[in-house]
Order: sequence, then C-alpha cells, then structure tokens
Amino acid sequence: MWTRTGLSVIEMIAVLAIVTAMASIALPLLSNVQSTAAVATTRSTLSQTRDAIALYWSDTKSIPLDGVLTHATELQRFQVRWLFRSPLTNSVDNDFNPASRIGWNGPYLLQSTGDVEVWGVDSLIDAWNHPITIQDVDPTSPLRDLRVVSAGPNGIVDIPTATPSVSLTELEIGDDLYVALLLQ
Repeated sequence: MWTRTGLSVIEMIAVLAIVTAMASIALPLLSNVQSTAAVATTRSTLSQTRDAIALYWSDTKSIPLDGVLTHATELQRFQVRWLFRSPLTNSVDNDFNPASRIGWNGPYLLQSTGDVEVWGVDSLIDAWNHPITIQDVDPTSPLRDLRVVSAGPNGIVDIPTATPSVSLTELEIGDDLYVALLLQ
C-alpha cells in the first residue's frame, strides 16, 4: 500500500493563494493601525506639553525677560527648550521662590521625545519624527493664545501662526495636529 507524505503542487499553490489573499487583507489594516497609533501618540505628547506650558506660565509669567541679562526675550517666552531649562539661567536648576510663588519650577517635562543625538536634549518630536513647535499668536497680548503644533505626517506646519485658534479653518489646519490654550 502506498502512503502519501507530501503536498502536491496544486495543494501548495492553493495554500499560497490563501496566504497571499490573507496578507493582502491584513497589510492595509496593519498600516491603518500604525497611522492611528502615530496620531494617538502625538496627541498624547501635545496634551502633556500643553499641561507643562500651563504650569510653566503659572510660575514664570511675572518674570520679565529682557534678552540682555537673560537668555530669552518676551517674544521668545514660549520656546520648547524653556520647558526643560530656565529661560533666565539656561540651566535645569530650579529658581522657584515658594514665598512669592514665582520662578522657574522645572523642568516641566522630564525627558525629550525622539532621537536625542539627532534633535538635541531639549526637543519634542512627534510620531513622524518632526519637531513639535509652540505658536504664540500675539506675543504682545495680555491674553496669550498658544498652540502646541505637530506638522503631521507630511512634516510641513500648515497652521499660520498669526491666526487666532478659534478662527482656524480645516484648510489652514491641513494634516497638522495641535492643542490650543489661552493663558492670562
């Protein structure tokens, strides 16, 4: 009696066709999962940065920055690096005065995101490996309209800095991701 120990060519072709069909269905789903994960990760980073900016502003809004004796000017008040280093001393040393509740009480973010060797130690990078920026709509206004912005998958910031957050249109936002906050 003869026993069969292998697969015929037709059976192997049928198995390969089934595996190929399953892969063609699974790959787009996997791509969509990766895209969704990138958006979720970036939104989380933007939210954490927004919260850090609110704390930073609460502590430092009464500190004048003149650009002569300090490391920053008022127009530079909202730089990502000031969430990691003091704008007055450019160091990570805390200079917060508990009595007056004024001073840099950071670092407000514990670590950079992304490749530190490429982007530096005081950087925030989105899930597409683009820098996250802070937009200050009108630095001279007493009510500060800020946005923490990711350029999104295309790497180009579409949101115009001077447009108030409440006036942004979908066309202006493009594929950017952002969170906005108002500070007084």
